[in-house]
Amino acid sequence: MKTITVTRELGGGGSEVTYIPIPCRGNVCSVKVASDAVMVATGTLIVSRAGDTVNLVTAPTGNAAAGVVVEGVPDTTKKGYIFDPDSTTAANKVILLTDDATLHGGPATVVVVIEYDDSAYVAQAASEA
Repeated sequence: MKTITVTRELGGGGSEVTYIPIPCRGNVCSVKVASDAVMVATGTLIVSRAGDTVNLVTAPTGNAAAGVVVEGVPDTTKKGYIFDPDSTTAANKVILLTDDATLHGGPATVVVVIEYDDSAYVAQAASEA
């Protein structure tokens, strides 16, 4: 298990995207987010592989005050998607973070902590082994 920590400086007022190169083959197990500004209720941070959401962090009803840690929820069908730095598909080599325009009302510093499982595997059919 590896911990990936990213600090993002957000300008506020619009959707922002960050690409995180992955250290090795694996998948995203969990995501936690903290901010120095209020995270507005129902604002989201999407953690994905290309267009496939693997984890979704949603600010709770009533907002999340500065310094409060908000935990993401793994997608039920895509949480095990594999990221691989040796993939021939460029989108599989990075974790994509996208926050919607409503997550913060203005500029903010956001810390994202990703627990990354580096022991991921792919089951092979007997004919491929």
